[in-house]
Amino acid sequence: MSRFKEYLNLLSKTYEEAIGFLLQKYGPAQDDYFREKSYQRFMNGEIKSIAKGKISRTNAGLYCHHIDENKWLKMADFNFVRKYNIPFESQKKDRLVYCDLIEHSILHALISKETDSEFGSPGYEAYLKPKVEMWYLDKIIPDSGWEKFCYNKSFLEAEEAFNILKSMENKLGGSYYNTLSDYNEEIMKREVERIGWLKKREQRRINQRHESITYAKQLDSKDPRESIVSTSYSIYIEYQDPKDIYRKNIAMTYEEYKSKMMKYTKEEILDDLLTYIESL
Repeated sequence: MSRFKEYLNLLSKTYEEAIGFLLQKYGPAQDDYFREKSYQRFMNGEIKSIAKGKISRTNAGLYCHHIDENKWLKMADFNFVRKYNIPFESQKKDRLVYCDLIEHSILHALISKETDSEFGSPGYEAYLKPKVEMWYLDKIIPDSGWEKFCYNKSFLEAEEAFNILKSMENKLGGSYYNTLSDYNEEIMKREVERIGWLKKREQRRINQRHESITYAKQLDSKDPRESIVSTSYSIYIEYQDPKDIYRKNIAMTYEEYKSKMMKYTKEEILDDLLTYIESL
């Protein structure tokens, strides 16, 4: 059976059946997700984080999935563990299963389907579905080593990945793009809109800096110190080219800038500012 057909077959199963299939395919976990003593100390408020067990199989391109994610949200998140008092039994090795990215997405889709989106949906919508789109539809290959392993493990051609996503959306009673071409056209449209927005933002920055410069030229030593300092901030820092700010490491809040200027008189600040403007 091809990888694509195996994914479709997995999607046709119940969540319990899918877990059984993946346990058979990849074998059981050899360690608990978290160390039990560390887990209990964390729950008692003695420590701020929990030590993990040796559960990673990303070198084989596999993710570790909590079987009880149909009962709890974000079971690997410390804050959720404490907030919902997730029992350690749900973190034990017999409650873990391995899966590749597509299989992980399918598991979350099945959970969402069977729990009326109470569970499974956040991980699917916020992380898994976008990851499948990015890797296989947008063809953005990950840079990091472990993600490359995961990328290769579940690799699908764009058309196959699209059909899997559409099948998952249909399973959830939702809608997806009619064709891969429709998806690509929408992504292109969004990119054009994004570039247009960036250009508008850049033009606003230029206009705002120009207005600040015009205002600065009208200032004199009789004006309030606050007006001189805030105007110099807007010209030096606030409306600088973001690339310059990063390169020169000059980004700072207004309060930080005002504090830094305390050692100068307002006349010195204004003279320096007007000299700078003349050099532009």
